[in-house]
Amino acid sequence: MKKYILILIFVLVAIAGFSRDRKGGKKDKATTVFVWGISMSFSDTVAYFTEIQKFDGVLLENGFLPHRSYYAYQLKDYMNFTEGMPGRMSVIYFDEKRANLLKKENKIKKRLVEKDGMTVRYLGEKFKFIKP
Repeated sequence: MKKYILILIFVLVAIAGFSRDRKGGKKDKATTVFVWGISMSFSDTVAYFTEIQKFDGVLLENGFLPHRSYYAYQLKDYMNFTEGMPGRMSVIYFDEKRANLLKKENKIKKRLVEKDGMTVRYLGEKFKFIKP
């Protein structure tokens, strides 16, 4: 009998949690988002950073950037086909505040240079993310 009561309580808590996420969560609204990316390879000592780019009117989905993988594939394809560097891993970071993203960039850059001995190069104006 205790087992059935525990299962019932678990199911009720799970249902309450799911309904709170859908109804009581943060309302999605169009906002300005800053996006930045890194392209690196395990067999190369150079990491390529994009410039921090601004996107206006982005509708975040539960606090997440929609089409995150699309942006990562843009950077991966650019490095593969334009720069001729296949097999690179691309990572995308985003934030609603440019200062937060700049802190993240500096932290990652410091770790890559000091701890991993990598060289960081910026792609500059050569690469721009395209908003889907």
